[in-house]
Amino acid sequence: MSQHKIVKLPNWVLPEDENYLNEIGKDGWELIHIYNQHAYMKSTAAGTISSGSLNAAVDAFGRQRVSEPFTLGDYKHIFGIEDQLFINKVNGDGDITNNINHSSTGLSATSSGSYAIHQSKMYHHYMPGKSQVILASFVLGAAVSGSTKRIGYFDDHNGIFLEQDTTGSLQFVIRSATSGTGSITEQRVKQSNWNVNTLSNGEFTLDITKTQLFYIDFQWLAVGRVRCGFVHKGITVICHVFDHTNVLSVPYMQNPNLPVRCEIRNSVNTIIPSSMEQICSTVMSEGGYTESGKAYSVTNETFRVLTSGSSLPVLAIRLKNIVNGMPNRAFVRIQNSSVFTDQQSVRYLLTKLPSGSMLTTGSAWLSVDNDTSVVEYNTSATAYSDGKVLLSGFVGANSLNINQANPLVQSQPGVTNKQNFIAQNYDSTDSEVYVLIAKNMTANNTNVGGSMLWSEIY
Repeated sequence: MSQHKIVKLPNWVLPEDENYLNEIGKDGWELIHIYNQHAYMKSTAAGTISSGSLNAAVDAFGRQRVSEPFTLGDYKHIFGIEDQLFINKVNGDGDITNNINHSSTGLSATSSGSYAIHQSKMYHHYMPGKSQVILASFVLGAAVSGSTKRIGYFDDHNGIFLEQDTTGSLQFVIRSATSGTGSITEQRVKQSNWNVNTLSNGEFTLDITKTQLFYIDFQWLAVGRVRCGFVHKGITVICHVFDHTNVLSVPYMQNPNLPVRCEIRNSVNTIIPSSMEQICSTVMSEGGYTESGKAYSVTNETFRVLTSGSSLPVLAIRLKNIVNGMPNRAFVRIQNSSVFTDQQSVRYLLTKLPSGSMLTTGSAWLSVDNDTSVVEYNTSATAYSDGKVLLSGFVGANSLNINQANPLVQSQPGVTNKQNFIAQNYDSTDSEVYVLIAKNMTANNTNVGGSMLWSEIY
């Protein structure tokens, strides 16, 4: 199994300096080529931590890692499983529990057909030309015959992940829907075939029953490079590199915007429960990042009557289920909203509902734009339940006089608020909802209206 390492050469060394190159090539290392004053070496040994790192000092695009990464998503389980950030999906006796002492989420399954999936709601935005990095800490535990465990950056259709299959074999996998969501393809590379470091012996012999820190970085642009490995003793150890340019005739992955995820799936009844722990994870963009989504807004076309002492969902938005025949994996982030009341002061609440079923509507949802927006809106809702209040306050009464009817505009929670986004459910059939609610705390009726401005990121 060929391993690799990179050696920085002194400035005085030239490609024709055979004696020096022979010296650094001792102990079974073979010179592949010299580039930018670095010697690239190949060995048939299992490799060391340093050889397995294979240029981890540069990002997925080969740029020196000197910039501060931008965090797109970070997840930990210190106080439990955060329902605002995660989707949990189980079948059969599949189970998902929180281990508060380990700050982790445990997945388990025993019977055939059972599964447990723990996945972020956020499909993290990939910016073309930027290296995307994923780190995930976990314990896969001992292999259980008939049970498959996975962890990484993926969903049912696309992604990159580490898998322990039903026989206990470890492999890196790239999943792709480039042939359509009904015909998923997968590149699988078993541990014995990892092309940089198999971690089968030497300084770092992989023990999957112990805590590990899985590492991914990738170029997308639909055709780029993917690197998989682990972080050990502070060193990023690259184990396998997937190269796709000048190799494939189609993109290697249909969608780079994906969630972090772990799962267990049983194909047979297992003698003992199969289990794993997911501890912490993050998704980062390297080389600069600006969340440059598409901006849209809606308003109430007519004022709505808010009776004395009542509450009214004035305006609501949610994601469409399907966009151009595909599951809607965009996410939406509110930028600001406004509320107007003409006769009485009202309290307002910007609220995030976990499901469209939490909103009672009087008419159908309307598309914001049939061709370009991934959002639909409703101005006829009459009641709501549940929900997370993101912002609240009061709006003073105004008349319809043009000099007094300017709406009160409130700045909304920004990117730094991890809860300020809405996304689709696991099957892309029931989106979360932003709803702007007005509460009349007086003894008289008033007319109210609202507006919302948001960004659509995908």
